[in-house]
Amino acid sequence: MTRKTLAALASGLAVSLVMGAGLTAVATAQSVKSGGTLYTAMPWGTIPDNFNPFLPAGSSAGGTLSIIYQTLFYDNVVNGQLTPMLGTSYAWSDHNLKLVITTRSHVRWSDGAPFSARDVAFTFNYIHRNPALDIYGIWTGGLRSVAATGPNTVTFTFSKPDTPIFYFITEQVIVPEHIWATVKDPSTFTNTHPVGTGPFTLTSYSPYEVTYVKNPHYWMTGRPYLHSVVIEAVKSNNTPLLDLIKGTIGFTYTYIPDIPRTYAARDPAVNKYWWPVTNVNILYMNTQESPFTELVFRRAVARALNTSLIAQRAYYGAIGPANEAAVFPGQVKQWFNPALKALQWHYNPAGARKILAQAGYKWNSSGQIESPHGNVLPTFRILVGAGWTDFITMAQIISSELKTLGISTVIDQEPYSTYESSILTGRYDMAISWGAAAGPAPYYLYDQGLGSWYSAKRIGQTAVSDWARFTSPAIDKALLAYQSTSSPAAQRRAMSTIERIVLTQVPFVPLTNRPNFFDYQVRQFTGFPDAANAYNAGDPPDASGADLMYVNVHLK
Repeated sequence: MTRKTLAALASGLAVSLVMGAGLTAVATAQSVKSGGTLYTAMPWGTIPDNFNPFLPAGSSAGGTLSIIYQTLFYDNVVNGQLTPMLGTSYAWSDHNLKLVITTRSHVRWSDGAPFSARDVAFTFNYIHRNPALDIYGIWTGGLRSVAATGPNTVTFTFSKPDTPIFYFITEQVIVPEHIWATVKDPSTFTNTHPVGTGPFTLTSYSPYEVTYVKNPHYWMTGRPYLHSVVIEAVKSNNTPLLDLIKGTIGFTYTYIPDIPRTYAARDPAVNKYWWPVTNVNILYMNTQESPFTELVFRRAVARALNTSLIAQRAYYGAIGPANEAAVFPGQVKQWFNPALKALQWHYNPAGARKILAQAGYKWNSSGQIESPHGNVLPTFRILVGAGWTDFITMAQIISSELKTLGISTVIDQEPYSTYESSILTGRYDMAISWGAAAGPAPYYLYDQGLGSWYSAKRIGQTAVSDWARFTSPAIDKALLAYQSTSSPAAQRRAMSTIERIVLTQVPFVPLTNRPNFFDYQVRQFTGFPDAANAYNAGDPPDASGADLMYVNVHLK
């Protein structure tokens, strides 16, 4: 489960969102060349014959969440911009115990049936009746009821304030009541003839290729510009790169090592990439294990790491070092308190040795660090996923830099299943992984990564997402304060409180920014998202944010 939020809404204030930037990113239909087939390839191996948006197999099938079904809004993690989809406006009221969403008029399902607020209410209540479908935890945070209170009005009623749930609500795809009301067991329903409100409809399927054609009932006049979309499954990460270079696909989502040289430089006018930051990579220290229980030791580790070098070596300069408070670059201006800049730590190995010495640590004749009690510290494991070249590179640099403090480490590569288990159960010393959650505000990473309700009391118990196992009553209080309000100023104060604790208590060490790996070429098509026109977050072709790309891309 992950948590998200809307931070730009004052309590009781209705916000109308008439055609957000994601829906007006290109010129008018009269000046755009329509037609063409956009191809993409993904290293999935095969595509399941399952288009059930509630199930992992169906939601990961190419196009289920991005082409067939739509959400109420799209909340852009990169810049916090909200784009209306099936919803047009919303309002919190009654001390944030009621959320009213207005749905879009004149929308039809791909079979021609009319869409209404009833479909929205049905979707959320269907999830309530089938708790296994509630992957966002929508019904676990105080939501009491969802009802269609008009043809275009849906009312969400809560037993306690929980404004961050709005982001979960925006993530949920909406399904048609007239189809799904007869589906008694969604856990076995493969939905091979899907009916949605999205810009395209499914026309052919094979395990290696899925084809979609323009939906004649789509609600946006003149959109999509494309005639069709084809999503291919390939076996190797190298295949999409070769297909991009040859021009046989328009875009893909994959990490390409040294992408400025291996791809972009081959044809700078055509070969493009945009890797917007949507998370951070973090060095987690097990704060339930000595010496990581000690603040001075965590501070020393943080100051011994050259995160600029780590980012350069791991991503060849395409991705930069992370903000020390783990605030994403696109969110720094709105969310990071500039008064806290003086608390940010900097690469200073000499300073790290100094603070350790002041705390009583010593070094023996072999250069090994000794605890204040005179014991040589053991060799620590740095846990990474097996074969994850970027994380392995980070671990190698960290290992080398910790040697300057006399700290001995080994890199422990584990397959994902055991890597995940080791992190969740706290059976690690240090581990490199991503932020436990991401959203359009720092709240989501802090809530999942530092909320005591996601932690565990001892090693061996599963911590849902507080992987560092660091807890703080002050952090919990700030998170609850954020949840209880929809005032941007109050939410910023809560985040400032947590930022200060992260910078002074060092529960983990943010290493590098973590992007979406959006790679494309503009030989035949244009209108892709980029830094100058970030109408989505460079989302994968099977994620809901890609919907905006499919309605904006067009022939040159």
